[in-house]
Amino acid sequence: MPMPIKSLSAEENNVIRVLRQKTNHQTGELSHLVKKFIDKKDIFLKLAEKYQTPFYVLDSEELNKNILEFQNAFSENIKNSEYFYAIKINHHSEVIKAVLKYDYGLDVSSERELKLALKSGAKKIVFSGPGKTESSLSLAAKHSDIITVNIDSFTELNRLKKVLAKEKAQMRAGVRITLEKDDWNKFGIPLKDLKKFMELADKTPGLLFEGIHYHLSWNKDALPYQNAIKKISEYLKGNMEPSRLKRLKFIDLGGGFRPYSSEGYYPWITPEGQILKTAYDHLGLKPPFKEKYYLTEAITIEEYAQGISAAIKKYFNPLLNCVYYFEPGRVIANNAMHVILKIMDVKTPQKSIADGGINITGWERFEYDYCPLINLTHPSHQEIDHTIYGSLCMPQDLWGYHCYAKKISEGDIIIVPYQGALTYSLAQNFIHPIPKVYTLK
Repeated sequence: MPMPIKSLSAEENNVIRVLRQKTNHQTGELSHLVKKFIDKKDIFLKLAEKYQTPFYVLDSEELNKNILEFQNAFSENIKNSEYFYAIKINHHSEVIKAVLKYDYGLDVSSERELKLALKSGAKKIVFSGPGKTESSLSLAAKHSDIITVNIDSFTELNRLKKVLAKEKAQMRAGVRITLEKDDWNKFGIPLKDLKKFMELADKTPGLLFEGIHYHLSWNKDALPYQNAIKKISEYLKGNMEPSRLKRLKFIDLGGGFRPYSSEGYYPWITPEGQILKTAYDHLGLKPPFKEKYYLTEAITIEEYAQGISAAIKKYFNPLLNCVYYFEPGRVIANNAMHVILKIMDVKTPQKSIADGGINITGWERFEYDYCPLINLTHPSHQEIDHTIYGSLCMPQDLWGYHCYAKKISEGDIIIVPYQGALTYSLAQNFIHPIPKVYTLK
């Protein structure tokens, strides 16, 4: 079979370049996190005695702390700011109830989520996301007193125009923009088309065009927000009349804030790691990785707020007088929910089976993402090499390759901490049912 490349020597050089490139992956351990859960182990062990495993634990104290921490950091640094919890991250009723208690709004991305937000009694809702249907826009129009729509395209603008005419309604709206060389260019319109879009929006009967929406996820620091703010401000300054800028009432900078010091990733998902793993797997050898895992880089919420505030003061304040929307999700829910498992079978000293599978988290995330597994029955502050698999009939069903434990025995209780973001909301009734959620008051 011929090789699927034109020049072997050229590709060898490219591979060598990747392998030789300097990297800056953060090493270390999450020992502070492990200590926290070992100190509280009796609380979780009592829950495991009372309830059938596996199950989720929702920690209401941690949830409230996260909500207030975000609110305090941003309100202190950006006075005219409002917050909309992204319910796609975790739609559990107790999570939604908690954010609403602190005067958050809700960020929704579908008709299903919109109905959930309306049912919850939210007083303010931002409706974002691509591919909005006529049905979902009609529902939004019926509740236009509390809903702002972030339009995703010119096509969607026309669709909303028809809906507003049909419903004889008025609707506050913004538009999502995307920047050049943006990995998220599936969403929104190019920034260069913003003036054209706004001119059409201003001519749309019933549409109150008031804002600009920009969102990126997985931002390790404030730099992506700062760069976006600078580029948007330069465009507005060069293309918009001051009279039009005065009518902009909000800038929605989305979410994308990473939880601080709470998770990691395996070396084989890095560019150089993928090459090594593919080669060594093909040869039937173990890749020579120096580190078991790397830590996911992030800054504190206070540092995010300070960095974004500095850019707003420098670039937006000379042009605009508006409110800034933020859509936190992971930083609110991630640390507030955990998974409790029981060891059902110890196959070898290095391999065991738990009673819960990754249908609990919705996907094979732990083949790539590292989370510290902690044996609450035989706890230790030292990590041993031991792969814990789930109970699904698929080899990719695993929780991790290491565990903080003195030993692992049948019946041991394992906690998988900080599983509140994009896990419960992705859970599936696959082979086993989705477990119950018990709230830790």
